[in-house]
Amino acid sequence: MASHRRTSGTRNLITTVLCIAFVVAGILCATRFYDVQTRKARLLEESRQLQAQKQALIDKNNAILAQGSRGSDAAYVEGVARNKLDMVYPGEIVFRVTGE
Repeated sequence: MASHRRTSGTRNLITTVLCIAFVVAGILCATRFYDVQTRKARLLEESRQLQAQKQALIDKNNAILAQGSRGSDAAYVEGVARNKLDMVYPGEIVFRVTGE
């Protein structure tokens, strides 16, 4: 009878250890899965942001290229110099009106 109890106790111990091992393995797998999903979401968001930056740079590049073709136009260059850079020809007098 003592032998039967010892075998039964050993079986119960092994069963308990295996159950604990399965629970720990399940927790580890769930944690790893959560980490992978979190990283995937972060990388997808980063990819979306990079795609938006890429499109903005493409648009800016196209605008610069379009300006480059206008840059050879003397009237356009003069307009930019006068309006944006406040340049004038020698001898010109500029009157600035402020207020109402």
